[in-house]
Amino acid sequence: MHVFAWIAFIGLSIKAGAIIVTYLISLGNEEAAKNLYEGLDLMAYRQNNIVQYSIIVGYRIIQFSLQAYIAFLVIKLLSNLNISRPFNANALKWMQTISYSLLLMWAIVVTHNIHVGILEATQGIKATLISSEFVLIAGIVYVFSLLFKRGLELQYENDLTI
Repeated sequence: MHVFAWIAFIGLSIKAGAIIVTYLISLGNEEAAKNLYEGLDLMAYRQNNIVQYSIIVGYRIIQFSLQAYIAFLVIKLLSNLNISRPFNANALKWMQTISYSLLLMWAIVVTHNIHVGILEATQGIKATLISSEFVLIAGIVYVFSLLFKRGLELQYENDLTI
């Protein structure tokens, strides 16, 4: 899992960097907005309003950067996880941080979807929505962090009684 987390972190970092580079290129060359990254076509936003286009690209950059950050947190969690004593304060801290980061990403995605929905209604541009399943994942990770917290408390009580 540690290797997969590193692969995800590197891949998401590259994706965020590629969007930044192609965005900068698209500021000078309007045609670059047709295929910003892996088929992401934001040409209609670019032609309509450069500010709106920049905001929408900013949402995507933040989304992929947050995903890379979460992958980095998973790397930290896995490196601090000890199978013989899985309940420790560091693992709890990383799990809670992952949960809060996922919740933040969900809020950004919902804001993006509302923004492009408004643009679709007012400007007639077909909305390109981002999936928002992050709130479910954030909830699951948060529940696991609560279980880890209770396990840490039980482990601490057990250490005191021995």
